[in-house]
Amino acid sequence: MESMVNKAILKQHFKSNFVLWLILILMPALFVNLIVPLTINATPEGTAQISIILKLAVFTSIGFQVPLIYTIIASNKIMVGEVQTGRITYVIASPLKRTTIINTKIIFMVASLTIGCILNIILTAPIIAMNASKIDISMGGYLTQLIGMFLLLFMTCGITFLASTYFNKAVWSYVVGAGIPILFYILSMLANSSVPALENLKYITLNSLFNETNLLESNGEKFVLASADKWIGQYLAMFVIGTGLFATSAFVFKNKDLLL
Repeated sequence: MESMVNKAILKQHFKSNFVLWLILILMPALFVNLIVPLTINATPEGTAQISIILKLAVFTSIGFQVPLIYTIIASNKIMVGEVQTGRITYVIASPLKRTTIINTKIIFMVASLTIGCILNIILTAPIIAMNASKIDISMGGYLTQLIGMFLLLFMTCGITFLASTYFNKAVWSYVVGAGIPILFYILSMLANSSVPALENLKYITLNSLFNETNLLESNGEKFVLASADKWIGQYLAMFVIGTGLFATSAFVFKNKDLLL
């Protein structure tokens, strides 16, 4: 029975995207390792207010935007990029089934994000643990926020991957696959602004599923992880939506005419 994953394609994708992945997907870890000591040094007395800085600089800002660039570029490179260069026609003409081809590409994207999440945890947990008494966020609260950010990236990657699978031209794939996530991000920022009239914008952006205010609660000394019933639903929703988008991408690819 034919394997559901082709190791040669998987290896080629990892090799061709490794430098891009290494630079962009690990950027949140770099930001955290810079922000924590700088904030502590700037707070000679008392507890460093690191939670709000991490939220503004990492989880909802550049720490999310930089890995998002990776998902957009990599998704388009391994799908519509191969359609435009004609490489995909040679792959389809081989004995490989379409199911194997698309499964391999999906597994690559999901694995690269999962490994990135694990490495970010490994690279940032020590500095959070070593400065636990100096900062205002618990390890549980921090790690849950980090995992939530990567779930948001997973869901967003589903959008970019579906666009790259559906369109035969990279320009349209980028317009839709990058345009929708950017629009969602902008709407989310506007909804979280101090303007009450813009608050309802959160209902038309999927980014609102990653609501950091539901994750943390104060115990008087620092922000700790809130009870699971306050945030587990949004995490499950991001996972289900992301999985559905990738499943739809597989369906589109298996029924798409690529031999024109």
